[in-house]
Amino acid sequence: MIKRNSVAGLALLSLFAVRAMAATVLTDANLDQFEAMLPKLQQLEQRPQNKQFNLQQHCDWPRHYREISAQEKDSAYQTQIEQLAKEHGFTPVQLVELSAKVTWPVLDSVQPMLEVSRQALMFLPAAQRQKTEKTIQQGQQYYQTLTGCLTADDKTALAKHHDRIMQMAKRLGGVEQILPPGMAAQNKF
Repeated sequence: MIKRNSVAGLALLSLFAVRAMAATVLTDANLDQFEAMLPKLQQLEQRPQNKQFNLQQHCDWPRHYREISAQEKDSAYQTQIEQLAKEHGFTPVQLVELSAKVTWPVLDSVQPMLEVSRQALMFLPAAQRQKTEKTIQQGQQYYQTLTGCLTADDKTALAKHHDRIMQMAKRLGGVEQILPPGMAAQNKF
């Protein structure tokens, strides 16, 4: 027989799970919050970036956050990002997930350019070719990982908010401004 406390605990856990899921699917409300924090985020980004940004191929967002945090060498920057997320109603994990999802339409739009760049690699000097090839592979891996992590709800929300996300990218100074740290510094699409 199920105890009353167990049922109450399960109900509370399910409410938390639904709330957490709703916070990470793009909505007008969380896009407003995300957009409100972008000017401060841009100010924080005015520093030397890590040269490489790696997103492992899994869909465990808390793990992504831990892995990305481990790649960040500047603990003061990490603290500032976490504080900024909190000020705008996000946990750091939610910020990483929403940032990735907001990045996806931009990455999707540059896929044809990446393919042209890949085909043109043979015309570059060896050192530049290796650097460009590595950047393209990194972008492809990031894009494929994000694509594999999108739920049906995410895809619906991305379709609904596509124009707004692309307008955000334009207002921020172009596609490179909304790409993940490390990729933006190396790519001028």
